[in-house]
Amino acid sequence: MKDVYITRVAKFLPNEPVSNDEMEEKLGVINGAESKARRIVLRNNQITTRYYAIDQDGNVTHNNAQLAKEAISLLCDDSFKSEHIELISCGTSSPDQILPSHAAMVHGFLQNGNVEVNSASGACCSGMNALKYGYLSVKSGQTNNAVCSGSERTSAWMKADIFQHEIDTLVELEETPILAFNKEFLRWMLSDGAGAFLLENEPKGDLPLKIEWMEGFSYAHEIEACMYAGADKLEDGFLKPWSEYPAKEWGKRSLFAMKQDVKLLGQHILTKGVDSFK
Repeated sequence: MKDVYITRVAKFLPNEPVSNDEMEEKLGVINGAESKARRIVLRNNQITTRYYAIDQDGNVTHNNAQLAKEAISLLCDDSFKSEHIELISCGTSSPDQILPSHAAMVHGFLQNGNVEVNSASGACCSGMNALKYGYLSVKSGQTNNAVCSGSERTSAWMKADIFQHEIDTLVELEETPILAFNKEFLRWMLSDGAGAFLLENEPKGDLPLKIEWMEGFSYAHEIEACMYAGADKLEDGFLKPWSEYPAKEWGKRSLFAMKQDVKLLGQHILTKGVDSFK
């Protein structure tokens, strides 16, 4: 088995940093009222600036695959060109489309010749899963190098118009038009950007970092879904997918918004992390 080293690291953050006071203007105000949850979430997460792939006029400047492509391109120079890449392994929780795969789209933007691609889906671990695939490929000798990326363009899932249909429906039903916290929480947590590693089987570069081991565990057999999109969680914890709802319900329920079960997260994030080391 080969040794595996991280020999180059790159990141790409789109446009200019956005302050806490500017972010709601960027994402849009829901139902014409300033969010009450925003200051609570920001006070706890301590984030002061973030980046969005949105320009001053509200236009999209990069999609997710383009963000990953930009980060990967920054790994390359005259001594390591994009044509030298043997594997592209990309992770994301916010792909631009259902099909084709995220990594295939990144490869299409790179224009670096035929190459193996791998797409890792999921939530927070998607980038690490992409890294592990690249690590195992180089470790086994299947490839001499691998480029692994993690990228997100969550602003596309967090803009006000994603939720407006649901709010309008509540108004029509004469109910209080307030967005549930599990849907609004992530608006003030997530943003846009990409990072990439070059993995090689030799310790090249100024500061190569050897990967000694990688392990990952799922607890889906014990815990219901914590972060989800394209579905709605029922009272019994069952995750009902968008494909089982009539099309007219998609907007009313904000099915394609990214949601976080904050109570479940707080209950298990530390304990399950510790369990993984047993």
